[in-house]
Amino acid sequence: MRNKAALLALLIGAMSCSPGPQGVASPTPQVQTTPEPSASVAPPTSAPTATSTATSTATSTASATPVARTLRGRASLVTSGAGVAGVRVRAMPSPINLGAAPGPDVTGVSGSDGTYAFTVFLWTPEALASSSSEQLMVDIVPPPGLRVIEVTRSNGAPPGTSATGPFFVRDLDGPVDITLERATVVGGRVTSATGAPLEGIQVIALGLNSILISGGAGDAFEVQSSASTDASGRYSLTVPNGTYVIHAGGPQGVRFWSDDPAVFQPTPLKVERDLVGIDIALVPVTVIAGQVRSGPNYVDGVEGIRVVAYSGGGSACCRIVGVATTGYIGTFIMYVPPGRYRIAFEPPAGSPYATQWWSGAANFTTATDLTLAQARVQLEVELVRARP
Repeated sequence: MRNKAALLALLIGAMSCSPGPQGVASPTPQVQTTPEPSASVAPPTSAPTATSTATSTATSTASATPVARTLRGRASLVTSGAGVAGVRVRAMPSPINLGAAPGPDVTGVSGSDGTYAFTVFLWTPEALASSSSEQLMVDIVPPPGLRVIEVTRSNGAPPGTSATGPFFVRDLDGPVDITLERATVVGGRVTSATGAPLEGIQVIALGLNSILISGGAGDAFEVQSSASTDASGRYSLTVPNGTYVIHAGGPQGVRFWSDDPAVFQPTPLKVERDLVGIDIALVPVTVIAGQVRSGPNYVDGVEGIRVVAYSGGGSACCRIVGVATTGYIGTFIMYVPPGRYRIAFEPPAGSPYATQWWSGAANFTTATDLTLAQARVQLEVELVRARP
């Protein structure tokens, strides 16, 4: 989960839109950042097991001594109370301000009756006696088709959430029990442009208000589920029924799942049952981002404007390559292959604003080509009112 937090921070840093100059400005190149893949989840076993994933190099100090404590509990279904095997529980001792390194991470897996137990080393005996101490984090990965809805003796995990951690454990004086419910599985493959499978690609199911979709203001943590592709390029996400945008990213590129593979756009996916074949082909792309406004100031951002990248460079009108929609402060983000495009900003029906083209043109024929190489391009556009 530390890797997931680092990944999310990298994604947000790469995709957030910053305010540009007032009025219409020329594109400003910026460097694109792509996320790193995270490690694959180890397969579940049929009996409780525990493994240490690091070696502690901490030394005793006058104020702290490594103390072995048992982390134990039971994973069960909310509907029947039946035990759930194969739930992976990773204990991560938190850093402390005593000049000593935390103990090693340790991972346990629930057995056939749902129980797990393993030893973890914590460095502060004083904190162990305090119910308000937060010296241990746990990361929980259930088997596919199940999601965590409650963890006892924890902070940071309100009941009903689909996040799996990390959770701070308040104390180890009792069991840390895990309650799960059955959920829906979304799966597919991530490949290169030639169809070759890509391993280690991070795939995320995003809520529709995610900052990663609009490229600006939004909920940076609206991540319902995440997974990494295996050697065959396959991934599996477990989510509650709802509507999501599927995002994939790695060294090979960044892309949203689209219902039209020829068009680069985030297509909302309605999930009411298990879905397979949600495939994504990663190709090298360039970021186009920016803000659409009704006036000269950043606060004049306009939501719901459809930003369309049409093939330029002498191409006939009008082959769509990429589509994005502005968020509630007018920001947008789009990933399209390097090339030459003519960009249209299309208000919804009933809007007081007219469709216009980059840069300030009224139609495809008079629009200026926007040439994309490898560097990110930032566009700031001020709309004009439609004629009565």
